[in-house]
Amino acid sequence: MVNLSKLSESLKELMNERGLNQSALAEAMGTCSSKMSSYITGKRAPNYDTFVALISFFNCSGDFLLGLKEYPCEDVRYNAVQPFDERLRVVLKESGITQYAFIRQTKISWGVFYNWLSGKSKPSIDNLVKIATYLDCSVDYLLGRV
Repeated sequence: MVNLSKLSESLKELMNERGLNQSALAEAMGTCSSKMSSYITGKRAPNYDTFVALISFFNCSGDFLLGLKEYPCEDVRYNAVQPFDERLRVVLKESGITQYAFIRQTKISWGVFYNWLSGKSKPSIDNLVKIATYLDCSVDYLLGRV
């Protein structure tokens, strides 16, 4: 599960380094200030697309933003985030894990998993962390950024 206080702390740190306030970040991200406030105050986690937009905007590690890593790694040259359905297939194949084993061991429902594989939906940030933990990889690797 995503630690909302760590996500909030990381987001505040990145904003502070760039001299951004909540309104400026919301405007740069093309969203409303109240939604950005809920991430900054640790009341809720962003959805997949907003999370990807944040790590792209700040050019930082997704693992850092989620509080899974101490340093933002801004000097790393990140790849563009790959479509999740494509990346999930690749990572499962590389890991030698079958779809059946993945579903059984992660306790993610077949319907949810199928929607990810078919590109109909993307995982919540909690599920993204759960998948990365299960596969023993970083969130950035799971997204195809490194």
